[in-house]
Amino acid sequence: MRIGIPTLAAVILLGLTSMRCEGVQGDLTWHDATEFQIEGQGWTELESPYDRLPAHAKGSVPESVWYLGKQSAGLCVRFRTNARSISLRWDLTSESLAMPHMPATGVSGVDLYCKSSGAWRFIQNGRPTQRLGNLTTAGLPSGSAPTECLVYLPPYNGVKRLEIGVPAGAKIERTAPRSAATQRPIAYYGTSIAQGGCASRPGMAHIAMLGRMLDRPMINLGFSGSGKMEPAVSRLLAELEPSVYVIDCLWNIGDMAKPEFSSRVTTLIETIRKAHPRTPILFVGQSQIHTRQQTSQMERLQEQVVADLTRSGVPGLSLCAGKILLGTDEDGTVDGVHPNDLGFRRHADALAPILTKLLRN
Repeated sequence: MRIGIPTLAAVILLGLTSMRCEGVQGDLTWHDATEFQIEGQGWTELESPYDRLPAHAKGSVPESVWYLGKQSAGLCVRFRTNARSISLRWDLTSESLAMPHMPATGVSGVDLYCKSSGAWRFIQNGRPTQRLGNLTTAGLPSGSAPTECLVYLPPYNGVKRLEIGVPAGAKIERTAPRSAATQRPIAYYGTSIAQGGCASRPGMAHIAMLGRMLDRPMINLGFSGSGKMEPAVSRLLAELEPSVYVIDCLWNIGDMAKPEFSSRVTTLIETIRKAHPRTPILFVGQSQIHTRQQTSQMERLQEQVVADLTRSGVPGLSLCAGKILLGTDEDGTVDGVHPNDLGFRRHADALAPILTKLLRN
């Protein structure tokens, strides 16, 4: 088959985009992101560097949970640089870049934030166009002091490789360790909503927002369609050392019989309490837009189980009502269930004061 000039040019461009060179390339010096701090992982024993679950979970947790744990939801890379521009180059594990109700920037993109005057500011997103060789470049705020940066990774795709490029001669280094007061993470376990569906970009997921608002590491254990509180997952949660546990699973257990649901909630709490007698556990209600602020049947059941266990002497259990998560209009979701950016902002604004109080106590 003959290749026309436009097609041939596209092939050459694709080849150039996909080329890899270590160290200095042109006027950029490239660094593998694993040189810096990858925040949001609860374990160090990993099968791949951007996994969310430990290697020993393979074969013990449900297959869907293990598969989704390969997606990098909630992970972010933290570093400092005096460069005035940054380039990001990333390879993905899946060819599937987008979903019908979630754009490629949200499914497979990356987000760059920088700290300015003590607050995190969005700088630029990386828009994926292919599995390998995605590239974006962004200018940074001017100033003489090094800038603290973070890059959020894709919520619904896996990362095979991520590189950070700075102009030759610019300094880039790991950030200083967090203070003792803010180093313990919040572990957030849940469903597709927790994983980030359907934010327009990674930094707009409510768990990412909460990390910036509360200045805390966030361990995102959202598993789309698979947040079902299985005993094997409960045992994994108990291995962590968080400041607070958040459990947000109601959307994935709607067809579960009442006795089984009660048993799973009870087992989850008992498993965590054996390892962590007093760490706060916050149960999140079911966000609704079509019920006009009514509480769902599954949320009422969850409230009952938590109340019964509290009366029996189990400490540190609390609830967040689902009706406060999306506001009083119908504008907070893409499909009646999954939040859009507005819905995620409302989630974060509702949860932040509750978590602040639990952290303070």
